[in-house]
Amino acid sequence: MPKSGAVMMTSFAFILGVYPLVVAQGAAEISRHAVGTPVFAGMIAASAIGLFVIPLLYVTFQTIRERSSERLGRLRPRPAETD
Repeated sequence: MPKSGAVMMTSFAFILGVYPLVVAQGAAEISRHAVGTPVFAGMIAASAIGLFVIPLLYVTFQTIRERSSERLGRLRPRPAETD
């Protein structure tokens, strides 16, 4: 999984770049919070889904596929040998 490191670094850089909008104080604080909070939370959610949920689904479906192909292989009659 060499690509996961690059994905994590890019995601964390984006999240840390948006963090000042979440903790903004002073003039236009409300509008910065309104923009920063959903972007911050959305990027965290997207990163978690991309790093944990999608690989888990891949492994799950791959396991189901392998088990079903084993079962189908046992259920199919073998062709008769001809000499």
